[in-house]
Formats: sequence, C-alpha cells, structure tokens
Amino acid sequence: MTDVSVEIPSPLSECILFCEVECVRACCGIDALSTDSALIEAWCRQVGSVAVIEARLQLAELIEVVEDRSHRVTSTFLNYRTHDDAARRELLDFLAALEAGLS
Repeated sequence: MTDVSVEIPSPLSECILFCEVECVRACCGIDALSTDSALIEAWCRQVGSVAVIEARLQLAELIEVVEDRSHRVTSTFLNYRTHDDAARRELLDFLAALEAGLS
C-alpha cells in the first residue's frame, strides 16, 4: 500500500489553525484541534461566506482522498498518518466533525 501525502490549502488550513487550541499539531496531531461547533462558527463569522464555501469544498475533496482505502494518507500539516483502519476512522471522524461545524 502506498502513501499519499495531502496538502491542506487555505482557507481550510486557516480554519484548522484557528481550531488549534488543545495543544499544537506538531506535538499532538489532530488531538491538538478542537471541533467545537461554536469555535468553528466563530471562524466562519470572521472570514465570511466565500471563504467558508471554499473551505467546505476543500474539505469534501480531502474526505474523498481519506476514504479511499487503496492507499495510506499522510499529512505533514495535520501531523497525521492513516497507518491502519482505526487511524483512518479517527481522521474521518475528525473531518466529519469539522464538516458539521462548517455547515
């Protein structure tokens, strides 16, 4: 199984940085990020609807890549790698929570 490295473009990366409140990604990966809907909604209000729509499109593309079980996904930005199905599920759960907050 090959590794696919994913980039997190702006504005989605900016949303994720805004949610980095538990720790830092370099230390804790996605566990450093809060998916609290109030926090994500605050980011949405701050950046406006055009950026939110773009972030949602970028997130949908990212979810599609992560769901593809033919490869492992790595992200330097998120400090995360889907080394097994449990890790893939954890990442998908995180992305789904982010998606819910952006909706």
